[in-house]
Amino acid sequence: MKYFRFMSEEEFEKFKNGEELINEKVHQGRTISVGFCFLNYEEYSPEQALHFLVGIANTEICAVFETKRNLRKSIGIYAKPNEIKSNRDLLADICMLLYGIGIKPFEVNEYCTTHYNNKDFKLVKYSKDLLKQWKPYNEQQKIEWFN
Repeated sequence: MKYFRFMSEEEFEKFKNGEELINEKVHQGRTISVGFCFLNYEEYSPEQALHFLVGIANTEICAVFETKRNLRKSIGIYAKPNEIKSNRDLLADICMLLYGIGIKPFEVNEYCTTHYNNKDFKLVKYSKDLLKQWKPYNEQQKIEWFN
């Protein structure tokens, strides 16, 4: 199964170095997730998810993985990005998403684990500097990938 995750550069370096990443945080708010959250690559593209996760998740790196591990399915509530009437201002778009100004929420399937490493998760591709690649939702978002 292919999953992707937005993360910090520090987490990505630890993953590449073979460290066991551990996170037992019970997320508060509009989610029932515990630990690290991933999205299913078949349900959403990273380009789509960037628009509802920006300002919420760390978007320094987006990594796509393959794994045979079973992850715990949970749900998160996010602002529906196609509801945003973008004025091409990233900060304004983020504020609208964070505060849900005039935007209807929608449910997103999330897949969680309290630990992962590069033995169980194979890196397929990754991208960095995602905010520099930002385009308003109504434009074609294209992320630059590295193998």
